[in-house]
Parts: sequence; C-alpha cells; structure tokens
Amino acid sequence: MTAKRKKPKRRKSHRDSHLHPRVIISGYYGFDNLGDELILKVLIDELKAHKVEIVVLSQDPKKTAKQYGVEAIKRTSFIDVVDALARANLFISGGGGLFQDATGPMSALYYGGLIHLAYFFEVPVCFWAQGVGPLRKKLSRQVTASAMKRCEVITVRDAGSVALVEALTGERPEMTADPVWMLNTGKKSKPVLKTSEHEPWRVGISLRPWPELTEQRLESLAQALIALAEQTDGPVEFWLLPFQKKEDTHLLADFARHLKLPETLAQRCTVVQIEPADVLDKVGQCHAIVGMRFHSLILGLLHHIPVYGLVYDPKVAALLEMFHLQGTRIDALESLDGDTLKAHFDQYPPIDLKPMKQQSQRNFQILNELLNIPEAELLI
Repeated sequence: MTAKRKKPKRRKSHRDSHLHPRVIISGYYGFDNLGDELILKVLIDELKAHKVEIVVLSQDPKKTAKQYGVEAIKRTSFIDVVDALARANLFISGGGGLFQDATGPMSALYYGGLIHLAYFFEVPVCFWAQGVGPLRKKLSRQVTASAMKRCEVITVRDAGSVALVEALTGERPEMTADPVWMLNTGKKSKPVLKTSEHEPWRVGISLRPWPELTEQRLESLAQALIALAEQTDGPVEFWLLPFQKKEDTHLLADFARHLKLPETLAQRCTVVQIEPADVLDKVGQCHAIVGMRFHSLILGLLHHIPVYGLVYDPKVAALLEMFHLQGTRIDALESLDGDTLKAHFDQYPPIDLKPMKQQSQRNFQILNELLNIPEAELLI
C-alpha cells in the first residue's frame, strides 16, 4: 500500500534552486513529555543527516533549540509561524496523538488550524506517523477530516487510526508505526524474572493523570504490585517513572503513599522515585514495566523488557494487541491481582520487533520522497 497523496499547489523545488529544503515540524513538543521528545529526536536526526533546515514549533523554543541544535519558534506565535511558512518547503504534522478530543477539543482545532494555514501558504503537508482518536465530538471529527483533506500524504501508526481516517475522509491512509521504534537501544534480551541476592528485580511503573484513575484504583494497583513482590524471591524495587514532569511526578508521589509495604516485605522491597531527567536511562535498567504511558511500553519492548499495559486510551490497547500482550483497563483495575501479574511475566512470550522497525522506517522513506532525497542517502 502506498501513502495517500494529494496535489496541492507547491512552491518551487528546493532542488531546482540548489537550496537545502526547509521543513517545519509541528507536534506536542516543548512540554517535557519524554515520548514526544523521543519522536522529535528521531525525526531531527534523520533530517539533519540530509542537511535539511529545521524549524520546530515548540512550547519552549529556547530549550528545544538548545537541546536539538535547530531553529525553534513559539508554537502559539502567529506572526512567527506565518514567517516560517513563507520560507518552508514542507510542513510535518506529527508524530504523536495530536488529533484527539479525550483531553478537550482544542488539540484538534489547534493542529487542524496549522494544517489549513500551511495549505493556504501552498506548503505541502505531511500528516506523519500519527495516532488518530478518540474523536467523540462532531466538531473534532469535522475539523480533523477537513485538515486531512489538505494533506499531501497521510501515515498513521495503528489499525484503529487507519479505520478512523478512512471513515472521516473516504480514503485509506498508509499504516506505518511510531517513529520511536527506530531508536537503537543496543540491548539484548533479559530474563523475565531477575532474582539475585545482590541485584534486585526492578519493576518500572508509569502512570499519568486520568479521570478514571481514582484513589481507589491506585490502591488496587498498589495492592496487586505488593502481592507480586510477595511472590518473588529475592529483593524487589519499584521504580516510579515520570514520563512527563509536570503531570506525572505529583501522581507518582501520591501512588508511592499507596505502596505501603508490609513489615515482612519492606526488608527486601523498596519504592524508588526516579527523577524525570533520568527516566530514559532507568527504563533500560528495569526488568519489567507496568505502564500506562504509551511510550513506556514501547521503550520496554525496545529494551526487550517484559511489559504489562494499563489501558486508558485506544493507542495502548492497539499496541498490546499488536504483540498479543496482556493488560488491564484503568476502569477495571479493581480486578487486577498479583497472581495475574506474576503469571503474565512468568509466561511472557518472545517478541519480534523487526516488523515494527520496518514499518517505522517507512515514515522516513516517505519524507525523503517528499523532499526529493535519494533513497541511497537514507540514514536508517
């Protein structure tokens, strides 16, 4: 299947004018969300390899510019965005889950508005490696459908998004995969259950604020984890991993209070609150992940770490379904117990990541086609 292509008006090719292509990247960047920042890193690394000039729309332009060595502008500065579009060869919307209304209607309105603005300036738009939905409101669906019709190429990262885009537009997009699958961790497979007198078995826990994640359900999750630790020989550490500093840190501190260890267990089990800046490194040191954040599960899989999903969003359910892995919905956490977790980790299947990496690589092949970069120059 090929990527969906339209033919909006295009400005003169950068190849014809012997200039480096200039690309604008729009997404949930500059908010200290580790998953989105990893997407941006992978994308920038590939574009830089071809000497593409990059402008990122960011909530924190100074930090983004310093971190990635690119030009960055305030994502809400209309004047700066218009100025950037006047000099752009391509507008990339994505990746991530930008078109959804689970957090309110503004996300689809903002990102859809940018696509319309790019189209107005005759800049080709690539709807890139996104997860689409949920879109429960009529307005959100209308805005998303209208924006997609202005895109030259649409790629999405899961089958649910394919179906939703097709329902909204009448055209079937190409399914690729999340760009983060292209990260090279250099890690080999690890034992499912690591037990040692010297090194503890480390369980990484990723949570994010969500209306259905009530205090009662936090307590249910804590009790299931405690029961898991009681069935595990040797020392155990629960590592609390904040993937977004402002949102997750406070919640995980609250969750730590629910993880009250019995006196008999406290002698060999500890709860460790990880600093946001250390999360990426610490994930690779875990031996299991119990994750709510989408990219906590992807990073676990990339490190060949057994994962158990806490499903709050269709994208998490879709990821688990891809690998036939188990999880529990947030609104059903009362049913989760230690036996379920232990059986899952004891019987964890081997995971083949090659298909996902190949699908993810397709994202970059499409960008290179749009920018007229020869396939032989493809970095990844």
